[in-house]
Amino acid sequence: MDPQEESEPDRTSSLRREVADSVRDQSARVREAVTGVMRRPDDVDRKPSFVPAAETVMIDARRHPLLLVTPALRTITGVLLLSVGLDVPALLLFTLITALWAATRMTPGLRRALIIGAAAGGGLVVADALLGPVPVVLALLLWLADDIADWYTDRLVVTDKRIYRRHGVLTRHSPSIALTGIAYIDAAVPPFGRLLGYGTLRLDSVAQRDAPLSRFDLIPDVVPVSHEILRLRSQAMPRFQQPH
Repeated sequence: MDPQEESEPDRTSSLRREVADSVRDQSARVREAVTGVMRRPDDVDRKPSFVPAAETVMIDARRHPLLLVTPALRTITGVLLLSVGLDVPALLLFTLITALWAATRMTPGLRRALIIGAAAGGGLVVADALLGPVPVVLALLLWLADDIADWYTDRLVVTDKRIYRRHGVLTRHSPSIALTGIAYIDAAVPPFGRLLGYGTLRLDSVAQRDAPLSRFDLIPDVVPVSHEILRLRSQAMPRFQQPH
């Protein structure tokens, strides 16, 4: 037998090492995608003020900018509607866009979203008749500014110990839950989300009282984020030593 020929056990051991190295490389890429891409460059060396000093920020993500498309379309439609005159098709379009905005921003259900859209359309007509187009246009721009501020301040922050949700424009809120308290996690990616790289992250805790933390919509790279949360949760779990 040629001593240079590799034996079957050696080939099997070598294959196992290659597979293990490949898995480690993939895990490193996932962690790099989450901690590098998901965190804004200006936040890499700056810890949010609401995070305790003893914790390390691993993920700091805002929702996908796609969230701002509906408010922008609502504003453009409203301004054009006031400029060319209040006709029924354009008013109906404004109502439907506002209902879509309500469904994504407030998640009230289809019926309430349509009611909110109809109320906004009716309010636009009444305000234009009483105040004129200029104050209504200013109100639409302020409404858009509020949506941008809400998007900017609403963040998912994950440390090595807890998950936080930072939200609120004037009054800031920072509800949190311990990683060890998470009982269920689901990353849902819709067909359109596969193209643009976003999805919905759903969490459930043992106490089931963490409503602000139960759902995060339009999270970029939601699958790597969920994998990183599971990894951090596994590391945060208490480890019991076996008795000798």
